[in-house]
Amino acid sequence: MSRFLKTAIVLLAIAAMATPVMAEDMLSLGGQMRVRGWYTDVDGDDFTTSWLDQRLRIGGKLSVADGVSITFRTDITEQNWGNGGSEYGSGRMGSGQQWDRAHIDLTKGNVHVRAGQMYAGYGLAQTINSQDAGFKVDVKGAVPFSAFWLLDDQNGTSSDSYLYAANVGFKGDSFKANVFGGGQTKAVSMHENAYMIGADATFNLQALKLAAELDFFTGDADSNVDAMGTQFYVDAAFAATETMTVGGEFYYAQGADTDGSEMQYTVLGNDFNGYDPLFDLGTSLSNEQIGINRPFDFTGDNAGAIGARGYLKAKAGDAVNFGASIAYMEPEEDANTTIDSALFYAVGMKYAVMAHTSLQAQLQYIDIDDSDSEAADSIIAGGVGLFVNF
Repeated sequence: MSRFLKTAIVLLAIAAMATPVMAEDMLSLGGQMRVRGWYTDVDGDDFTTSWLDQRLRIGGKLSVADGVSITFRTDITEQNWGNGGSEYGSGRMGSGQQWDRAHIDLTKGNVHVRAGQMYAGYGLAQTINSQDAGFKVDVKGAVPFSAFWLLDDQNGTSSDSYLYAANVGFKGDSFKANVFGGGQTKAVSMHENAYMIGADATFNLQALKLAAELDFFTGDADSNVDAMGTQFYVDAAFAATETMTVGGEFYYAQGADTDGSEMQYTVLGNDFNGYDPLFDLGTSLSNEQIGINRPFDFTGDNAGAIGARGYLKAKAGDAVNFGASIAYMEPEEDANTTIDSALFYAVGMKYAVMAHTSLQAQLQYIDIDDSDSEAADSIIAGGVGLFVNF
């Protein structure tokens, strides 16, 4: 064997051993695999359905250089069972894969810039939130500042749909606060120019924790329809013992005028992250396929909302967490809807089966007082899931 060939083999062997080490230093991975089952029953067997789904989520970060990184995330086989488009399953010949995050991050000193496909949002209620392609900048300091611009839809040179927002933060020994605002164009209609401004605050007073947010929406929803919305909520949570927390929430949102000249806004953006506090018990099943989404327009009729919720969250040892809640909601502008009121009940449980593995379950019931005899009066919904985080 020639000296050149021997040298080439040695160099290839060294490269083969060094490459995994370099890749391991550069690449960090994480994610979750879940398998879930669902059940809904509307009006006592008038409409009953059950189904199963699954998703393998893998995300990673490539640390390219000091202050330079690339982040990605993909969801694989995110479909209902039996709906894969192929008898061999969604992972083979099917389309059950999507890439929802892929962005560049540059950090130099107190300035961080992000470019690409990302999630961005502000507000405790995620009142501005979207996942799209765009730019984001964060500036650290005594008063942190953040802003982003996302392109939602490339409709043409004069009709692009986009979302932009900015946030200023404040922090003390026992509180955090933010003032934020933003605008949205041509997402609801081609004539939309909607804006909002809001503020949130959290206070940590030892055993008592308070959180609140106030938001105002204005602008144009369409050529002859005004964008409007004034909404407020407050959450007070008290640690009654080391293992039990009890709390209460109050919600208010102004309804739109009954003449059709207004449209109620509760969020700007495509609402990728969602917000379903009426059923939030600490499981990964609320705000999902059995959720009702935002409480500020729970009827879906631009009727606003007035209501309250009480909840309890507790631990039974190191392995079991459980919770229960009850909420009452009624429309602020009852002339916009046939729904007079609704009660929302929920119980949930999270059990640590093994390391990084949890079994979760949640059961929900909605009792609806509706003057429309054809509308649903009750909805029972439940979910159970096996989750592995890595």
